[in-house]
Amino acid sequence: MPTLKTSPYDVIIIGAGVNGCCSAYTLHRAGLRVALIDQNGIASGGSGAAGAFISPKISKAGELKEIMSEAHTEALDFYTTNFPNFTLVKPLLHIANSPKEGEKVESFIRDTHLKHSNIPHKIQTLLSDEAQNAASIYFDTGAIVDAQGVCRAMVDGIDFYCFKAEHITHENGLWQVGNLHAKHLVLSIGAYPKLLPVDYVGLRGIWGHRIDIETSTHIPCILHQHVSISPTNKEGIVAIGATHDVHYSPFSGEPYDLVQGREILLEKASKTLMLNNIIVLADYTGLRSGSNDYLPMLGNLVNADATLAKYPHIRHGQAVNPTDYLYYPNVTMINGSGGYGFVLAPYLAKRLKEFIADGFEMDPILSPSRFFPRWAKRQS
Repeated sequence: MPTLKTSPYDVIIIGAGVNGCCSAYTLHRAGLRVALIDQNGIASGGSGAAGAFISPKISKAGELKEIMSEAHTEALDFYTTNFPNFTLVKPLLHIANSPKEGEKVESFIRDTHLKHSNIPHKIQTLLSDEAQNAASIYFDTGAIVDAQGVCRAMVDGIDFYCFKAEHITHENGLWQVGNLHAKHLVLSIGAYPKLLPVDYVGLRGIWGHRIDIETSTHIPCILHQHVSISPTNKEGIVAIGATHDVHYSPFSGEPYDLVQGREILLEKASKTLMLNNIIVLADYTGLRSGSNDYLPMLGNLVNADATLAKYPHIRHGQAVNPTDYLYYPNVTMINGSGGYGFVLAPYLAKRLKEFIADGFEMDPILSPSRFFPRWAKRQS
């Protein structure tokens, strides 16, 4: 860890998951002085436990589909160009896990511009009857990245500080976190306790579990169905996960049952194909954050108390233009990527750089302020 500095940085980023690391990398390359803070280390939480699959989101038309389509294209280029040693490019087979999901797959096939083809015979022979009979799409190009490896590579040469950021203050135009100062503050702390009073931000915690296994079954592509199954950069090692456990919370005080988690992952994987001679090598677990409306978040944070004081009738449903809200100065949140953190991170980091370094406006669709009016009405 570098020595704590009192001279100002341009940007302090709190949270060293994939969003924080990718933002630090992108801002640093733009010439800004960046400090990155995390209490547990690089990719120590949900990002480190992620499957880190660079795959499109199978969904019907709408804002989310458009954002995810653009983010997927940018992510493939970002990782293969900048971090090829941490990126494995393979075909991707997405198989519907339910009739409702099958409808989304069929709709996606009709509209997508992504190159796809028939499932090769050698892959079909691996699949279970359930998988063979479900709607599916076989993409010629997909990818998986080494989650922890690529995050560490992104922050190589960037000042990293390992401590718990508990008290943040703003004075004389600078944010102070510990002994660090910067004009801009970026919060990428996922579903962990918020550092500012922004209770209106609509987040849900999602517990992730990934296992690396050895198996005598050769996996020639990345498969998504009930869980994700993929070869990795390590010869003979297959990654399974990350499953979403919406019931477990690390804040409950109860330990997570790793053995049961492994059993669930392997049982779900067996619905897609049979894996032989399995040896579980490692477990990776962590908490990810998803937004309540499934769109990611990128934007400034409303000062709720100040805004309610200025516009008290918001509590009664009065509409106020979000541009008139009172915001914390130079604070940006990146959050809510759910299971697509590694797909969305380059997309969000690029737009954060365009905002901080180039002066462009951020997309209001992604702003965390979208959750403020409904929350404000509940304060009456």
